Parts: sequence; C-alpha cells; structure tokens
Amino acid sequence: MGKPRTRQLPALADRISFLMHRINAQMQRICNPRFEGWGVDLVTSRMLVALLERGQMSSGDIVRLMALPQSTISHQLKRLEALGYVARSTDLVDSRIVIATLTDSGRAVATAANELSRSVTDALLDAIGDSEVEAVRAALKRMDHALEMLSVEDPQVRPRPARARVPVSPPPARDADDRRQSRGGRL
Repeated sequence: MGKPRTRQLPALADRISFLMHRINAQMQRICNPRFEGWGVDLVTSRMLVALLERGQMSSGDIVRLMALPQSTISHQLKRLEALGYVARSTDLVDSRIVIATLTDSGRAVATAANELSRSVTDALLDAIGDSEVEAVRAALKRMDHALEMLSVEDPQVRPRPARARVPVSPPPARDADDRRQSRGGRL
C-alpha cells in the first residue's frame, strides 16, 4: 500500500463512507417492506435482478458482482431455491461450480424488483441532475475500485484465510460385535 495521505477528516455526517451507509440504509428502509411478501430483501432482490439481466450465473460470478463473501451468496442461493425463485445445478465440466438460474416465479419477482429499482433510480437521478449523472457514476466506480484494491492490499482488511485443519487420526478399527453394539445404542 502506498504512503497514506493525511487529510483533515470531516465530521461523520459529511464523510463519503457514512453517506454511502446512509443511502444504503435508506434504500433498505424503502425496499425491504415491499419485498417481505416475496420473502426476499434488498440484497437477494439484487441477485434476482442480476440473474434476470444476465441469465444463468455461477455462484462465483455472483460473488464477484455483489462483492459479498462466498458463504453469504451460497446461503442466499439456498434460500432463493427454497422459495422456488432459483434452480441450482452443477456445472457440467466442473461439479464444484454451482450454477443459478431463475425459475418462472423467480423471473416474476425479479421483474417486480427491477421495476421498484427503476423508481428508486429515477428518484436518485432526479436528485443528481442529468448534467452530473455520468460524473457521479464514474466517481462511484472509482470508489468501488479503490475499496476493492484496499481489500487486496491491506492485510487487516483482506479476509483472513481459513484456519489450517489439524489432521485427525482415524478412529480405531472395531470388530463386528463393537459395531453391532454401537448401532444398537444409537437407535
């Protein structure tokens, strides 16, 4: 990481990171009640809209798009599958890769979520103004990239690797009488 700059830190309410937090919190407050009837929230609705726009996607592609941990995406895909909105399958070439595809009911929910997104986007664009939209979008993309680079470069920000597993010795072999007793005790 490069040498840190020393800028005067504005009050919390004026910090860009805090304003992004407030905007996301406002969006959740507006959108989540509308999504409750479908059993989804703002994050899962965005996943559904991504599948609507792009077609089937691997869980890894969704992770990269959403910038969320693999475990979160896996959990959300299982929830969406249980709700009947997504079908999960494995890649034909690599069975470790999970592919998500919208179902018909998932397509209906994604379409409705996309319409809500349109109304929220219109309100945001009206607030920004036509002359500044592209500049704001470009600035947000640069901010996203800067945070992505920070997570790669800074060991305190980067996700910690999973703890190494300690090899476990296999249990001692049992003879037939031990196995019968053990099974009988569990039933």
